[in-house]
Amino acid sequence: MRAQHFVFMCPRCGKQFNHSSNLNRHMNVHRGVKSHGCGVCGKSFTQKSTLHDHLNLHSGARPYRCSYCDVRFAHKPAIRRHLKEQHGKTTAQNVLEAVAAEGGVLLR
Repeated sequence: MRAQHFVFMCPRCGKQFNHSSNLNRHMNVHRGVKSHGCGVCGKSFTQKSTLHDHLNLHSGARPYRCSYCDVRFAHKPAIRRHLKEQHGKTTAQNVLEAVAAEGGVLLR
């Protein structure tokens, strides 16, 4: 894997990004721009990925699986927190473990 080089920093909170487009998307959080709306309940979100995770609550889907204990989650932040607190692992390590368990090859 390649090392990440963070060269774009948010002037409001200091969070760092490796692409200017990611910083621009992040700035919507500070601006309060919520352009992604849920068609079921009307709740709005700043990022499309957050809306997709929210839709899992309506559908009951839990697509994020822990490779270490097979617990499933509806939201990415929930599995990130679980991996760190319960297993001392990162999301990347979880993905690599899942691929290895399936005997597959991870292509980039």
